[in-house]
Amino acid sequence: MNKKYLVWNVFPAYNEALKDLPWDKPLDKWQEKNFKFIDARKSSSRHIVKFIRTKEFSFAIKQTNPISAYFESETFSKLLEAGIHTLIPAGYVIYKKHLFESGPKPKKSQDSDELAFMITILEARSIPHSILFKWDFTKQNRNIIYSSAAELLADLHNKNIYWGDASLDNILVKFIKLKDENGKQKTELKAFLTDAETVQLCPEINDELRNKDISSFVNSMKELNNSFVKDGIMRDKISLPEDTQYFNNEYENYLVLFKKTEEFERLTGLNIKKHFFRITDQHSLQSILKQIEEHKWYLSENAGKEISLKDSAVDWINSVYKPIIDEFENFKLREYFPETNSLKLYVDIMAHKYYMSIQKNEDVGIISAIKDYSRKYSNRDENSLTRFIEKLIRKISKIVPPNYNL
Repeated sequence: MNKKYLVWNVFPAYNEALKDLPWDKPLDKWQEKNFKFIDARKSSSRHIVKFIRTKEFSFAIKQTNPISAYFESETFSKLLEAGIHTLIPAGYVIYKKHLFESGPKPKKSQDSDELAFMITILEARSIPHSILFKWDFTKQNRNIIYSSAAELLADLHNKNIYWGDASLDNILVKFIKLKDENGKQKTELKAFLTDAETVQLCPEINDELRNKDISSFVNSMKELNNSFVKDGIMRDKISLPEDTQYFNNEYENYLVLFKKTEEFERLTGLNIKKHFFRITDQHSLQSILKQIEEHKWYLSENAGKEISLKDSAVDWINSVYKPIIDEFENFKLREYFPETNSLKLYVDIMAHKYYMSIQKNEDVGIISAIKDYSRKYSNRDENSLTRFIEKLIRKISKIVPPNYNL
C-alpha cells in the first residue's frame, strides 16, 4: 500500500493501532494481519461493517464514501459534546489512488481507486436492539428497551438534533454503571445512537422533523416484528399498538422532563445532577421548586426585602435540604427502604407529595407525604415503621423554618 494516497484523520491515541491496516483494500477483502476479526453481534446495515481487535483496542470499521466518513466522524464528536449517548469516533481514513498527482489520471484498474472508512471504538457489553428483539422477551423487558430508546430520541430533540434515520437497527443498548452519593453502583440500561450519517444539528427543531423521527422509529418496530414472523422466529404475543403507545408516551414524558429540568436549573441556578443525582419524574421537580419558593417567601419576610429565587435556592440547599439528607443517612434508611438511597428517597417523596396533593386538591405537606410513602413502600412492620416515622418527623421539624407547610 502506498501511504501517500491516504487521507489520514485519526485521533492520535489510535494512530499506532490503525496505521498498518490494509486501507487500500475493500473491507470484505481484509485478511487478518496485525489484527483479529471479532465475531460480535451486529444489526443489519446498508454498509459493510467489520469488528476488529488490535493489540490495545477494539474497533468497528464501516466502509462508506469519503463525504459520509468525514461527516459522520464529525457528527459523532458533536453528539458527544452535546451529552448524547453515541459511539466514540476514532476517526476516518480515505484511500484514493493518484491523490495529489498532477497530469492526466490513469485509467481505472480492477482494484478500487477510492475507498473510505469510518472508525469507531467498539462498545463493550453492548447489544444491538434488533438482536435483543429476536429473543423471547416479556412485555416488561421490551418496555425497558423501548423506554431507553424513547429517552435517547427525546434527548436528541430537546437539544434540537434531528436523527433522520431513527430505527431499532441504528441503536444498541449498553448496561452502564452509575454511582450514587454513597458510592454504591447501580446498573442502568441506556440506548446508544450508532449511525449518524443522516443526523442534523438544527438551530431549532420543528414538529415536522420530530414527527418524522418518531414515525421512522415506530415503523422500524413494525418491520422488525414482521421480519421475525416471516423468518419463523417464535416470540410471545406482541401487541404492536400497545408497544407503539408505550413508546410514544415514554418519549413525551422524557421530552417534558428534559424541558422541565432545564427550566428548573435556569430559575434556581441549581445543578440537578450535583444536588439530586438524578430526577426521573417531572413532578418531583415541581414539588422541590414549590419548597424553594416557600423558602424564598420565608427569607424575604425575615429580611424585610425581596430575596431572589436563586439566592433562596442556595440557602434552601444548605439550611434545609442537606440537613434532611443527613438525617436520612443517620436513620440507616436501607433498613427501611433497601432499594433506595437518601437522595432518591427525598426525590421520590417529593413526587409522592405532588400526586397526593393532586388527589386531595390541596398541598398535603411533607409530613403527610412521608407517612403515606413509608407505609406504602417500606418493608418493615407497622410498629417499627411508626417509631421510625415519628423520630424522623421530630428531626425534620427542627430543621425546617417555622411557618413551613409540614
